[in-house]
Order: sequence, then C-alpha cells, then structure tokens
Amino acid sequence: MNIKYTALAVTSLLASFSLSADQLTADLSNDAFKVEITSERLIPDVRLSLSGLGTDDDVNVFAATAVMAGPVQQYKEINAGLGARLYYADAYDNNMQAFALGGFAQYNIPTAKEVSLIGEFFYAPGITSSDDIDYQTDLNVRVNYQLLPNGAVYAGYRYLQTNIEDSRNLILDKGIHLGFEFSF
Repeated sequence: MNIKYTALAVTSLLASFSLSADQLTADLSNDAFKVEITSERLIPDVRLSLSGLGTDDDVNVFAATAVMAGPVQQYKEINAGLGARLYYADAYDNNMQAFALGGFAQYNIPTAKEVSLIGEFFYAPGITSSDDIDYQTDLNVRVNYQLLPNGAVYAGYRYLQTNIEDSRNLILDKGIHLGFEFSF
C-alpha cells in the first residue's frame, strides 16, 4: 500500500474521530512512530481508540479498540478495561487482519501522584485472524509522568508479533519508545 494513501486514510479517520476525542498519545523509537486518539465521551464506561503505527521496515499497523473501563473494585488507584481490538497490518508484502481480545490496567502510585504504570495485552488466535496467521500478540508497558495538568511524558516497551502457520514469526514492532500524552 502506498504510504501517501495510508497516511491520508489515517489522517482522515483520526480527524473525524477527533471531534469526540479526549486524549492524544504519540510515541517514537529509532524504528517506529505511533499515534493514538482516544475517546471516553461517546459511550459511558467505554474507551474507544484508533491508532496507527509505522516502522522503518515498511510495516504499517492500524487498530481500532473498544474496552469497558473503570476502577477495579475498591482500589481507587487502579483502573482497568477489558475488550477487543481489530487490527489491519500491511507488513512485509502481506495484508493481515486480526480480531484480538485483551485489556489494560493502570496503577496510579498513591505516594507519587504524578507517576502511573500502564500495561496492556491483546491476543488474537488463528480462528479470528486472516490468511495464514496462527496467532498475534500485542504487549505494551509504560511509565507515565504527569508533567503538565493536561500533559504527560512516558517511556515504554512494545512487542507486537504475528506468528504465521508455517512457524515463521513476524515481529511487527519491538523495543523501547518515548512519547507524550495530552488530555483535552
């Protein structure tokens, strides 16, 4: 897929979704750039997001996520969500789609209110994936520091892998990244 058309499609989709958005995150590493826009305004207790990831290996991954989100039981410092993520990837001359289940957890450290730990994991088995995909995993962890009232910086680690049925693993992205998060 031509990178210009991909960028135009993502920009158009993000622009229309941004009318109801309340959070924008962007991060980069030596090999990848990711942008994500999130809204919790459209449906109560549901976090919706759209994201796009591009790498210098000519990998482009787009995702739409919907999770039920909220505080965990009586632990006010922990928020979590469970839901699904739909992927479309253009990687190494393959077009792949996957439907994954998973979630996230965020721990706001009570003794350091400006610091939080966030982790998310999504898994797509072969039955919910296209073509010859055996499974796909998506793991993200990060540490946020609330630098401004509506802005945070973060450092994280991402591991996004697709396993092809012929036992070949495609690492779509792997490594440490730095980013920012704006709330509005």
